[in-house]
Amino acid sequence: MNARWTLILLALVFCPIGVALDIGVAACDITPDVNAHVVPLAGYGAREGEPATGIHDRLHAKVLFFRDDDTQAALITADLRSITPEFTRQIAEKTRHLGVVSENLLVCASHTHAGPAMYPEPFWQFQFGAYDPAIVDAMTTSVAAALEVAVDNAAPARVGFGETMLEGFTRNRRWEYDTAAREAAGEKPFVHPRLWVMRVDDLEGTPRAILVNFATHPTIAGADNMDVSAEWPGVLQRELERMHPVVIALYTNGAEGDQAPVGAKGEDDFARIEDFGSRLAGRVQSLADQITTVPGLSVSALQIHPRLPEIKFSDSVQAGEYAHLLDSALDALPRTADLRMLRIGGTVLIGLPGEPLGPVGLAVESAVLEVGFEDAIVLGLASDYVGYIVNEEEYAHGGYEVDLRSYYGPGLGDFFVKEVRSAVEGLR
Repeated sequence: MNARWTLILLALVFCPIGVALDIGVAACDITPDVNAHVVPLAGYGAREGEPATGIHDRLHAKVLFFRDDDTQAALITADLRSITPEFTRQIAEKTRHLGVVSENLLVCASHTHAGPAMYPEPFWQFQFGAYDPAIVDAMTTSVAAALEVAVDNAAPARVGFGETMLEGFTRNRRWEYDTAAREAAGEKPFVHPRLWVMRVDDLEGTPRAILVNFATHPTIAGADNMDVSAEWPGVLQRELERMHPVVIALYTNGAEGDQAPVGAKGEDDFARIEDFGSRLAGRVQSLADQITTVPGLSVSALQIHPRLPEIKFSDSVQAGEYAHLLDSALDALPRTADLRMLRIGGTVLIGLPGEPLGPVGLAVESAVLEVGFEDAIVLGLASDYVGYIVNEEEYAHGGYEVDLRSYYGPGLGDFFVKEVRSAVEGLR
C-alpha cells in the first residue's frame, strides 16, 4: 500500500466523518424577588409554607446546547427543589422559534431545599406553600433567554469524560430505619459515591463548561433556614467558575434518594455549606484536569411516557396523620412518567422524574450498559416529580422515603429499570 492510501485510511480511523458537534453554553439568574413576591421555600414540610425572609445567595440555571448533523438538544440545570411539567413546558414554548423540539429538552434540578415553591397542585402547596405563577414565568423567561444565548454561541467542541469514587462526602441516610432487621439479614448500607465529570472544550482545548454529577442531598441547612439559597451545589458551581472565569459549571444530582452529605465542617450551617461545596469543587477540578477531550461526537435525545404503576400508599400513611391528604395526592400525582434521555457519543444521561435510591440508580445505569453503551449516568429530579423511586428491598424497611414520599408501591424501581432498558436502544 502506498503512502497516500495509508494516510487516507488513518484519516478514516481517527477523524469522524459527517459529524460536527457544536456546543453552546449559557447561564442565567433565576432568583425570585422576595420583596415583590411572597416566596415560600420548597423542600421541608416543617416550614408549613412560610415565605422566605431573605436571600443568602443567588439561584442560577445553566444551559448546554448540543447540535450535530441530525439533532438539536439541550441540558438545563437549575438551582431548584425539583422540576415541574409547567416549568419545562414554558421553556419550550418561549424557545419554539429556536427549533429545539420540546422532547429534546432535559431539565434537571439540584434539589436545593431553599428554592421557591412552584407547584400548582394543592397537594404540594399544602407541604411547600402557595403557588405564584409570576415567579415561574420570570424564571422560565430567564432560562429561555439563556437557551437563546447558548444557541447563538454554539461552536465546534471537544468533549471528554472522567470519574472517580469520592469517599467521605456522603452516607446512606436510610440506615437509621429498621437497623436491627437489616443487620440480622446481613445487609450493608449502600453508598456509591461516584463523581462523574464531563468537560467541554473549544477546538483549541480551552475549557468552556464543566458538568458535574454527584448524588447526595443538599440538606446541610435545615428547615429553620428561611433564606433563599442554592446550598452546597451553588458553592460547588461558584468555585469552579472562580477557578476558570471563562467556564460555566453545571451540577446535576444523581440517585440521591438515600444519600446525605457528611463531613462538612464549620461553625454554622452556611459555613459547613461553604466547606462542603469548596472541597468538592477542588476534587472536581482535579478530575477535570485529567480529562482528554475529543471532537466529533454525535448526540441524540429520547422522551417516552410509560404508564406508571397504580398509585399505592403504604399502610402507615393510610392510617396516619396525613391520611386526609390522600384524595389530594391522587389528583396531583402523575399517571405517566416523563422519562428523558440524552446520548453524547457513547454516554447516556438518563433523566429520572424523582428521587431514585442508590441501588435503583445503579440498576438503571447497568441496564443501559447491558444494551451496549459505553457509560450511563442517572440524573435525578428531572422533568417531573413522582416522589422517591424505591426498590422492593428498601420498601420493606419503611421510613420517611417510603411512608411519606413513595406513591407507587414497592415496584417503582424495577419499573424504571425495565422502561429504560427497553427504550434506550432508540438512542443509537
